[in-house]
Amino acid sequence: MDYETKPARRKDLRLYSKLFRSVCGFNSFEPIDPITLLDRLPDLEGFENVRYEVLYNNNLPGNVPAQCIKDEEGYLIQIKESVYTGAFEKRIGGHRMHIMHEIMHVYADKLGFTPIFTRKLTKETPSYCKLEWIVMALAGEVMMPYEATENMSVALLMKTYGVSKAAAEKRIKY
Repeated sequence: MDYETKPARRKDLRLYSKLFRSVCGFNSFEPIDPITLLDRLPDLEGFENVRYEVLYNNNLPGNVPAQCIKDEEGYLIQIKESVYTGAFEKRIGGHRMHIMHEIMHVYADKLGFTPIFTRKLTKETPSYCKLEWIVMALAGEVMMPYEATENMSVALLMKTYGVSKAAAEKRIKY
């Protein structure tokens, strides 16, 4: 399910990704390991209330690799065991991006990209006003910094930043 939120421009999302990298102590070129980042988040200012848990695969629906829940304690990122293992032990790019995507849900919420509940006669919402699009774009921008990845091939993006082929192809497209 997707939600409408305030609009975002790709140019702004790139700036937000630089800010996120800076807050997390990463320079603008180095690859980020989402598993290491998960463990560091509670130690970072503004992310103290983020926690995660690895669940048995059947505890989340089949098509949900991970999810972020906002609750009274803060944010809980739940990750299927196969996704966590794939990201941690096998460095599977898609699994790494799923985890970064959930981390970006927390960041997007802190940036004010929260669901807007409106009544519309039309059902079409532009991509740049969809929460999932914004979170996916942020995840890609954080994992593959624009300035560091200009003119890189799909194969080099995959190798350097540990992302999936689909993510690398999207980076080249944008």
